[in-house]
Amino acid sequence: MDARARRFPVVDGRSLLGRTYRLPADLPGERTLAVIAFQQWHQARVDRWIARAAASGIPSTLVGVTGRLPLAVVELPVLATGWRLVRGAIDGGMAAGIGDPDILSRTITVYTSVRRFRAPLGIPDSRDVVAAVVTPGGAVLAMATGEVDEGWALIAPALADAGPGASADEARGAGQA
Repeated sequence: MDARARRFPVVDGRSLLGRTYRLPADLPGERTLAVIAFQQWHQARVDRWIARAAASGIPSTLVGVTGRLPLAVVELPVLATGWRLVRGAIDGGMAAGIGDPDILSRTITVYTSVRRFRAPLGIPDSRDVVAAVVTPGGAVLAMATGEVDEGWALIAPALADAGPGASADEARGAGQA
């Protein structure tokens, strides 16, 4: 499935700082790099994606952001609906373990049907991290699965085309890191 034929599903989420989101409409960027994780062991890969985005100049914090940015990055842990009953414990445990407000602000947990979340994105399973450049309207401009070293070349052009406030050199330069 071509990335441009994919749509980001409408889901509710909450950052680890407690802000509620209706995604994709409330995504913080005109183009947001959403790094989606389905398993706890995915965190190291998520961190490498976030580091590459930050090295390219994409804001990696939403602390104090009130409007929409040209570019942004968020972490989206997607958990099955059944875990919603213990959301306070799960989110609270993650927040306590992280502590850093920058990370807490960009980490938005989503409790939903994982299968229904994956379907419109064309994600066949939840075995790996998925990075997607998404607009607030739900268009998926680019998508990659797995490690950032293999996927950045697919993602960077969609970030570079973000317009004012986002230079092609910034997005492409991160691929050199």
